[in-house]
Amino acid sequence: MIVIKTFIMSEYDFDDNSREFDADRDSDEDTEDASETDMAKQEQEYTEIKEQMYQDKLANLKKQLQQLQDETHPEYLRRLKKLEQAYQERLFLNEAFQCYEIERVEAEYISEKKAAVWEFEDKKVELRENLIAELEEKKRIIENERSNIELTGDSIEVKPVTTRKLRRRPNEPLPVPEKRRKASPEGKLSPVGSKQEGNETVSHCDHSGSAVEAKIEDGKLYYEKKWYFRGQPVFIENKDVGKFNAVISTVASSEIWVKRVPENSKLRIHLSQFQKGKYSIRRRTP
Repeated sequence: MIVIKTFIMSEYDFDDNSREFDADRDSDEDTEDASETDMAKQEQEYTEIKEQMYQDKLANLKKQLQQLQDETHPEYLRRLKKLEQAYQERLFLNEAFQCYEIERVEAEYISEKKAAVWEFEDKKVELRENLIAELEEKKRIIENERSNIELTGDSIEVKPVTTRKLRRRPNEPLPVPEKRRKASPEGKLSPVGSKQEGNETVSHCDHSGSAVEAKIEDGKLYYEKKWYFRGQPVFIENKDVGKFNAVISTVASSEIWVKRVPENSKLRIHLSQFQKGKYSIRRRTP
C-alpha cells in the first residue's frame, strides 16, 4: 500500500511538474511576444524622440540665425560689446598718442625756432665784429701808409708840377722842345720832376731784377710803400708765369703764401724774391 501510495504521489508530482513546465513555456512565449512588441514600440519612440530632437535643434538654429540677422543674438551682442570696448580703448590710445606727438612737435618747433634766432643773432654779431675788425685793419693800414708817405716826403694830394724859370745867358740858344729836352742828359728839371724820373727808374728797376724795398713787420708785408695783410685780394706778377689773381693766406717772418683765384692752389713767395724783383704784388679790388 505504501508503494502504491508513493507511486500515486509520484505521478501526481510529475503531473504537477508537467503542468508547471507547460505553464512556464507558455509564459516564456508570451514574454518573448511582449518583448518584441516592446522593442518595436521603443524603437518607434526612439525614432520619434530623435526626430523631435532634430526638429528642436533645427528650430533653435533657425532662431539663432534669425537673431544674427536681426543682430539680437546674445553671443553676438556679447562679442560685439567686447569689440566695442577694444575699439574705444584703441581710439583713446590713438588720441592720447596724437596729443603727445602734437605737443612734442610743437616743443621741438619752439626749440628749433629759438635756436635759429640765437644762431641768427650770433651770426649777426660775428658779422658785425668781422666787418669792424676788417675796417679797423684797413684804417690802420691807411694810417701807416700815410705816416710812411709823410716820412718819405710824399703827399697824398696830387700837386701840379712846377718848374723854375731860368735866366737866359747871352748867346744861349732857344729852349728845345720837351721831347729833346728829356733826351738831353744836361737838362735841368725841378725837384719834383727829378723825383718823378727817379720813381720811373725804380719802377723800371723792379722788372729788371734790381733791389726793391720789401719787408715783413707785425704780420704784414711792406712792398713799394704799401702794406699788404692776410686775406687781402692782390695781383701777383712773375716773368715766367705772368699775372694772376690771388689772396694772401699767410704772412710769415720771411715769406708769404698766396692762394690763386679761382684755382685755390697755394704759392709760396720768399721776401728775397720780392726784393730781387722776381715777383711783384699789387692791390686788387675784391
